Amino acid sequence: MDIIVQREALLKPLQAVSGVVEKKQTLPILSNVLLTIKDNELLLTGTDLEIELVGFVRVESQCMQGITTVSARKLFDICRTLPEGSTLRLTLEKNYLVVRAGDSCFMLNTLPAQDFPNLEESEYPTQFTIKQSHLKNILTKTYFAMGQQDVRHYLNGTFLDIGQKAIKCIAADGHRLALTTLYDESIGNVEARVILPRKSVLELIRLLSDNDNDVTVYLGGSRFRIATSDYTFTTKLINAQYPDYNRLIPKGTITAIGEREPIKQALTRASILSNEKFRGVRFQLEPSKLRITANNSDQEQAEEDVILDYEGNNMEIGFNVAYLLDVVSAITAKMIRCVFTSPNDGVVIQSAEDDHSIYVVMPMRL
Repeated sequence: MDIIVQREALLKPLQAVSGVVEKKQTLPILSNVLLTIKDNELLLTGTDLEIELVGFVRVESQCMQGITTVSARKLFDICRTLPEGSTLRLTLEKNYLVVRAGDSCFMLNTLPAQDFPNLEESEYPTQFTIKQSHLKNILTKTYFAMGQQDVRHYLNGTFLDIGQKAIKCIAADGHRLALTTLYDESIGNVEARVILPRKSVLELIRLLSDNDNDVTVYLGGSRFRIATSDYTFTTKLINAQYPDYNRLIPKGTITAIGEREPIKQALTRASILSNEKFRGVRFQLEPSKLRITANNSDQEQAEEDVILDYEGNNMEIGFNVAYLLDVVSAITAKMIRCVFTSPNDGVVIQSAEDDHSIYVVMPMRL
């Protein structure tokens, strides 16, 4: 192995691959990145046995092909701290990867490439192409509602319900639900239902761009893969049946409409004096007004009044303020609609301008 590559060309894909690599590993090889030189291209591969990310780097010149593994963190830190515009020369000398840049020289230990694990090959009978920004948007609008270490392992991820030229993206943790729908002709006649693991969703949000470049989605029986000109991302799927999410959406009739930003600011201020553990706030609905109150174990109290378009009866209901803030932060419209059923049922929150995204927050006792 003997190649020359520009620092900037190497830095971005190396950073992405390093994000996949687990920081604490029982297998030393899993903290390494696999470097493969082939046809004037450097392939960077990182994996944690559940996710695999391959980044592609164009090299300036290549003297010989080769393959090895080296610490992902150390190689990234070296590239990150080198001056901008640096030219790197990577050579394999015995059991070391030697990195030279100007007057700097680093010798990194390597491990045999044949010991590096790869996700077993899987067939992908289904595929379609959509814009990166569209896929990133639906994941961003829902990911915060995923479960964390829930015993119901299917909740520790995001459910993609694909069909009828649309992708419904759903996340829930038993206390809240987030659902958004992407309609796109390019999905075609694809019919599929998959559950992406939590870490995979967070990595995808980080990887996907906000531009309109295309990304190809591949669906297999136990794998999900996306491919762009810069990388290939593969993840195992959660093998489980996702519950019927439509049954989790209350069919309320008590409607209140208000400006999103004043509601968000009022919730943010009230959260300061909410109980640090339970994060509860009380909603008191009155005609044309919402009163938000919070208190804590120190007997401190916050009270905020927000103008609403509401003509129903007086009602009190408690919520986790962090859940509400996640929702109003995900919605970008000026006006939001809240639909209540009763003090014992969840509230449905969505934009007052469209219904492509629906959020449900269950009440809590205060």
